[in-house]
Amino acid sequence: MATAGKIRTISKTVALKPGCAPLKKAYQKSVESHAKTWSQVEDHFLRAMESFDANLVSGAADMGDLQNGKGDFFNDLLALILENCAGVSLFSRGSVPGLIFPKHHLDVTFPSDGVVEFMLEAKAVGTPKHPGSPKQDEIGRPGSADLDKRIKEMGFKTIDLKGEYSRIMAALGEEPRTMTGNLTTWLRSVKPRSYVFFAARATSDKDHARILRFADLAGLVSDAVGVYCFAPISNAHPTKYKRLPVPPNLELDRVLFGACQDLVSLKAVPPAQPPTPSPAVIADSGSGSSREG
Repeated sequence: MATAGKIRTISKTVALKPGCAPLKKAYQKSVESHAKTWSQVEDHFLRAMESFDANLVSGAADMGDLQNGKGDFFNDLLALILENCAGVSLFSRGSVPGLIFPKHHLDVTFPSDGVVEFMLEAKAVGTPKHPGSPKQDEIGRPGSADLDKRIKEMGFKTIDLKGEYSRIMAALGEEPRTMTGNLTTWLRSVKPRSYVFFAARATSDKDHARILRFADLAGLVSDAVGVYCFAPISNAHPTKYKRLPVPPNLELDRVLFGACQDLVSLKAVPPAQPPTPSPAVIADSGSGSSREG
C-alpha cells in the first residue's frame, strides 16, 4: 500500500549543503515573489546554475551536491510554481504501487493519498568539466549524454502507474480503456497525468538538437514535456549561460501552464480509493521482496 504523501519542501541537500547555496538563494527569491510562471523565475534559475556550476568547477560543490542538489532544486522550483498557480499542495509519496512493480517513489505528485492522479518528473542534465570528471571535454558533459536512459526509466514508470490506474478504475466499475495499437494515445487517455521536465545544459548545436529529439521521444510516453535549454556563452566562459530556443510545444512556461490547469481540475474532485490491492503488491507481499521502482 502507498504511504501517505509528505508536503513538498525545499530538499535537504539544497537547504543545508554550502555548495548549493546559490540554489537555495534562488529558491527563496522565488518563494518571496510568489512566482506562478516560469518567466518569473527564469533569471533566478539561470544565475543559480551559473553560480552552482562555478562552485562545481572550483570544488566548492561536491559530487553529492551535483547528484542530489541540482535536480532537486529544479523539482522544488517547478513544484513551487505549480502550487502557487493552481492553489494546491503537492506531495512526495513513497511505495506507490504500479501494475507490475509494487513500489515507486514520486517526488512531485497529487493528491496526498488515494489513487495518484498527477505526477511530475524533472531532471537537470549536463555539467561543465569539474574535478570529478577530469577526462571530460573542456566544454563539459553534453546535456543529451544520458537522456536515453532517463527517458526509458520515466517511460516505464508512467506506463506502470497508468496501467495500475486503469485496473483500479475498471475494478470500480468504469469501462476499461483498451489499447488499440497506439500506445501514446492510450497513455494520454488514462491518469495519472504525467509531466516531464528537463533543464539541459547544451555543449553544442548538435547537443542542443539531440536534447530536443529526446524530448520528443519522452512526449510519446507522457502527457507533456517541457524543456529549458541553456548553453555557455563561449568556450572561454563555461559557466556563463544564455538561454537557447525550443519549439513552442516544449516551452517550459506553456507546459507548466497546462500542468497548472490539470491540477485546478483535479483538486475539485475527490481522489478515487483503490478497492483491492494491486497485483504487484500482492506478489511483493508473497515474495518478501523489497524492490523499489
